[in-house]
Amino acid sequence: MIGIIGGGLAGLTMAKELAEAGAEVSLFEERSNLGGLIPQGFLGGVHVDFGADAYTRRDPNVTSYIESLGLTTLLPNGRSWIFDGEAFPIPENATVGIPADPFNPDIVSLLRDPQRVAQDLELPASVGAESATLGQLVRARMGNELVDKVVAPIVSAIYSTHPDNLALDPVIAENFKKFGTLSAAVKAGLHGPAIASVVGGMSRLPLRLAELAQEAGAQIHTGARVRAIRPGEIDVEIAGRQRTVRVEEIVVATGVARALDLLPGVMHCEPIALPSGRLTTHVNLVLNAPALREAPRGSGLLTAQGAARAKALSHMSHKWPWLREVSDYEFLRVSYAVNEQIPVEQALVDASQLLDVPLNSTQLVDSYVLRWGGALTPSTPELRRWARALTPPPGVSVVGVWRAGSGISAVLPHALAEADRILGR
Repeated sequence: MIGIIGGGLAGLTMAKELAEAGAEVSLFEERSNLGGLIPQGFLGGVHVDFGADAYTRRDPNVTSYIESLGLTTLLPNGRSWIFDGEAFPIPENATVGIPADPFNPDIVSLLRDPQRVAQDLELPASVGAESATLGQLVRARMGNELVDKVVAPIVSAIYSTHPDNLALDPVIAENFKKFGTLSAAVKAGLHGPAIASVVGGMSRLPLRLAELAQEAGAQIHTGARVRAIRPGEIDVEIAGRQRTVRVEEIVVATGVARALDLLPGVMHCEPIALPSGRLTTHVNLVLNAPALREAPRGSGLLTAQGAARAKALSHMSHKWPWLREVSDYEFLRVSYAVNEQIPVEQALVDASQLLDVPLNSTQLVDSYVLRWGGALTPSTPELRRWARALTPPPGVSVVGVWRAGSGISAVLPHALAEADRILGR
């Protein structure tokens, strides 16, 4: 028996892979729903994403795996914009705003000192070589202005942390070491649009994994709180009844705070002060607003710090064409860096400002406010180092976004590799 604790993307991936290989699998998820940070909701008569709506395309194997599940992937429609008192499109041929060509006309037109970005081509490779965060590397190679005006709004919206606090992506670090300039490192990683999703919503991915896991014989228990783990044993409470499940392998696939509660039962963990989770609230709006059909700000906007109350706006029904095919309404997500019950009326005002289109409550068809609290733990260099240093004993596996790195494209390969390790493949 393999016991998996956590029904997010990592736990469900391992459940599916292990069960299909013939292992006896039981998965325990504390909440009533599966998916973790990729939840699904019902809004305006349509099942939509309430959490992560895309994955990065840096690893083509991730797309191949998703499609092997019987899901169809798609690329986003339209460009994204940045709002810094005024709106402008995010530069093309760039990764989180870092250009593959320092002389990119989009970059030159945005910055007061575009020549500072071009210095990347002349600086010795040693400049920035010891950077631990993305912000440190970009500041060293291309200057503060690019970080503050372009990179920071994009990174903050995607990863819920500032680039100065975001651990340097291993792929960018490897390419920088190989080519010696940041622009060349970015160029090496460009393969068309930086992100993709799934037709029907990203939330179809965990639901499909759960479906396939159960078809292969995995037992999935929701509303199941694991109280403690010991070598070969999991204490779990389901429907008010506590029992001990004996297992050959324990997979901890929870958030980092929960993992810290459980792991001392099976291994030594060095103490760590966890970084505070980035406060985030999403206001999801469904509108009868024909003026938005023209997508005045493409697929959405990211805001520079202090430029607006909202940190981002996604025009979901323009960004993902499948939504256009199932509804005539406009779907927006307005994001805030707070843990508050943002009034829908406030979100309408903020959306009007960012889109430069008057919106009001008479156009409102449906809405839902989702407060994430501090659930979105940033991947800081300190946390990454601590997570990499963990050495689970035989019979224990630890997976999830805090262990694998930021985003779906890090979580999936890591979970697959752990499943292979357990199976001896």
